[in-house]
Amino acid sequence: MKNKIHFIINSRSEKALTELPKQLALDPFWQETHDCFLWKSLYKGHALELTRKAIQDNTSLVIACGGDGTINEIARYLVDTAIPLGVIPLGSGNGVARHFKIPLNIKGALAVLREMHSVVMDAGLANQHFFLSNMGVSFDSEFINTYQKSRTRGFSSYFKALFTAIKLHKTQTFVVSHAGIKREVSPFLLMISNANQFGYNFSLTPKALVSDGQFELILFKSKSIWSLFKLFLASRFGLKLSDKLLEIIPISEVVIESATKEFLIQLDGETNRVSNEHLQIKMHPTGLHVIVPAEHR
Repeated sequence: MKNKIHFIINSRSEKALTELPKQLALDPFWQETHDCFLWKSLYKGHALELTRKAIQDNTSLVIACGGDGTINEIARYLVDTAIPLGVIPLGSGNGVARHFKIPLNIKGALAVLREMHSVVMDAGLANQHFFLSNMGVSFDSEFINTYQKSRTRGFSSYFKALFTAIKLHKTQTFVVSHAGIKREVSPFLLMISNANQFGYNFSLTPKALVSDGQFELILFKSKSIWSLFKLFLASRFGLKLSDKLLEIIPISEVVIESATKEFLIQLDGETNRVSNEHLQIKMHPTGLHVIVPAEHR
């Protein structure tokens, strides 16, 4: 009996809808030893439903064809199962794929999937909201919310949304508690990072591991033009910043409180509003199997 493989394709990825069937038809590996099913994800939350259906169909592998948001939805149902996640990165930033050095083209990603080399990775929960790569509650969530309202996608749209969000940003005050320490902070950027980059090869945590049972708590404290320029240099080119400007703290759990009793959060590049006075962010260690290049250990 052939193994079943389910490809779940973000419907915005028009290239995948045409190129992927051609690539699969060219390679006997996919046709002779597997039953391949190509399903389109049509709306937010649909990939989650399709993953549940694939599991009920006794799938041996679910392949996310899209960006970090699509990967997030699919991974939620694969955590704590023996079913691995495959990735064909077709999003904008592709932070998860870049962390694992998965090729950013369909042919290269399929070559990685053929090898079936898997590693396990940690995941995070923020009040039961799931994330793999990163989450945040400050400027990054506002920026992504602005970007999602854009009619276009890509690097240029990212920068337009970035400058719009900077102009509109108003600093919030949070109470952050971790490892018995409780303090009030008013940062420009408050993020929890699991992977070693955010996407587009931007990173403040280049040495981060996704299987060490730890997050990195990121606090960037200034909104001045000069400090934001330094933040760009740090995230793109590795410029070392002072602790007064940037704190990166290893954690496995943190509680964030807000006086507004509401959070606009981003999880792997998708925004949600959470009506609660606090967020509890917890580590879910080594619960997800991911197909990655063989050289990634």
